[in-house]
Amino acid sequence: MDIEKELQKQLKNERESLGFRESYNREIRFYEIIASGRMEDLEAFFNDSTPHENRLGLLSSNKVSNSRYHAIIMASLISRFCIEAGLDIEVSYSLSDIYIRMLDNATTEEEISKIAHDLAVEYCTRMQQRHKKQPYSRHVVQAIDYIKTHISEPVTLDDIALHLGLNISYLSKLFRKETGKTVSRFIREEKISIACDMLRHLEESGTDIAGSLGFSSQSHFIQVFKKETGMTPEEYRKKNYHKSWISDDRG
Repeated sequence: MDIEKELQKQLKNERESLGFRESYNREIRFYEIIASGRMEDLEAFFNDSTPHENRLGLLSSNKVSNSRYHAIIMASLISRFCIEAGLDIEVSYSLSDIYIRMLDNATTEEEISKIAHDLAVEYCTRMQQRHKKQPYSRHVVQAIDYIKTHISEPVTLDDIALHLGLNISYLSKLFRKETGKTVSRFIREEKISIACDMLRHLEESGTDIAGSLGFSSQSHFIQVFKKETGMTPEEYRKKNYHKSWISDDRG
């Protein structure tokens, strides 16, 4: 087979087709949601899917085989993303093997789709549990959950204490004692971590990223980002845009 000829033929068909492959950005976001254990975001991702965004590349002329191959690739990538995020290597690979055997035995596209969905949920659930297995008290876990849930807002210590019904001073001291960070520091690091992921994989402007993370202005976002990473957002993007997911170098 002339690989180059086949490649050019397929690229031509892709360009002429009304559909197109799921974008790289969306694919990376899917895997990062699972590795972060963000179950609500994962379900939203599934519910928000549209036919053109889920169009699969042609790996086989047989529809069932085509779906199976894509699901197996997905299983392999999920297992590796979760390992990068701290899941036990043997557990991750073993889970992947189990689901791939299930996919191998599936006989319909519907069955494959369900297995793929269950696979994503299984890994996401395990990552969620892993992230929650910190030696923190109930109040600190609740505070962290509130921060992560409201990360797109200008959340403050006062907001968290009010939501939890706790004394501000008590929560502040407890949080710092258990995490080694002030609440404001923790919030800042969470926001910058998300900003780094967005700059690496998405094309949103600095203004849009600042707004989506609850910064008062783009200039404030730039100031905080540079203080945390040593670079401006644009400098960081130029250095890291679409950098391999294998690397987790944020600076």
